[in-house]
Amino acid sequence: MLRILTLTFFILGVVSTSQAQQDLGLEKQVLIKVSPLSFFEPETIIIQGGLEYFFSKQVSIQSEIGINGGLFGMPAGRGKNENFEIWRSKSELKFYSKKYYWAIEFFVVNKDFIRLDDHYTPFKQEIHYDRARIEFQVFGGGLKFGKQLFTSKNIVMDMYGGLGIRSRFRDVQIIELAEFQSREFFEIGSPFAERYRFTGWDAVPQLSLGMKLGILPGK
Repeated sequence: MLRILTLTFFILGVVSTSQAQQDLGLEKQVLIKVSPLSFFEPETIIIQGGLEYFFSKQVSIQSEIGINGGLFGMPAGRGKNENFEIWRSKSELKFYSKKYYWAIEFFVVNKDFIRLDDHYTPFKQEIHYDRARIEFQVFGGGLKFGKQLFTSKNIVMDMYGGLGIRSRFRDVQIIELAEFQSREFFEIGSPFAERYRFTGWDAVPQLSLGMKLGILPGK
């Protein structure tokens, strides 16, 4: 993922140097947006896309939705996750200057999956399981800054970064309890799995860095 982000900002530097003064000129037009980096999500492959409508040269609204194959019964989990289902949506209100834009974004994520050979800690007691069903939701928002540039006649590259906050809720339902309840019998596992090892709500900072592609129909 670090290599992907490095490549994203390298492209941003090259393109912005050559086309820094370009005006999109997309008033009353629609961009079809796709997110190629969603194919490289660590937990599952996500197909994500949406639309951006320009009310004027300075203001637009963008809405996206992302889904994975697990919603249609396809094998979609990785690592200790199976039967992995996820959908997520995001909406942004964007304000453009001559070279850059800033945006207010809101997003929702919903996951439902089976996790294998792990543990969680309800009521300060660590419980190990062989199988558990996890429901995980995220609600959040933040501010984002970015730049959109034409790279060809009808292709726009959207590069951005931002900060915000996300509120997370998770529920763990044991399907099969582990025979041994001592930590010495289990792997420590990925630090990213900590989000699934307790129940209830928490809030964490949100960092967004990435790239999208826009397609302008009929240009």
